[in-house]
Amino acid sequence: MTSSTNGHAGTSPMHEFAPSGHDLESESDGGETGDLLPTPELRKYLAEIKGQAQFLLYLADQIEESLGQLAQENDPCHGAFLCKVLAMYSTHLETKHQGLGEKIAETCQEVYVTVRGRGHV
Repeated sequence: MTSSTNGHAGTSPMHEFAPSGHDLESESDGGETGDLLPTPELRKYLAEIKGQAQFLLYLADQIEESLGQLAQENDPCHGAFLCKVLAMYSTHLETKHQGLGEKIAETCQEVYVTVRGRGHV
């Protein structure tokens, strides 16, 4: 089994989409840095989303690799094993996908509450 090599690990979407290269986490109305730091709750939600998304990427990589092995497999016993593994991965993928949607909704709500609480809306 392999790990994900998608090149996204360690990147921060907050920094990628900040207009004109601004750091969204440290911008404020008064120009002081650190005024718009995420709350502990928001950090928790974001960490959960990142963890679930990374696991989804891992599962997708494993499914892709297992399908490649299955296409080249001549041993019926090993082929049956790979089919069971693929069924397990598919079940995990479906479960994590549903959970990710709920976490994204909770996180969006927390982002709104955080920004509104800081007077930026």
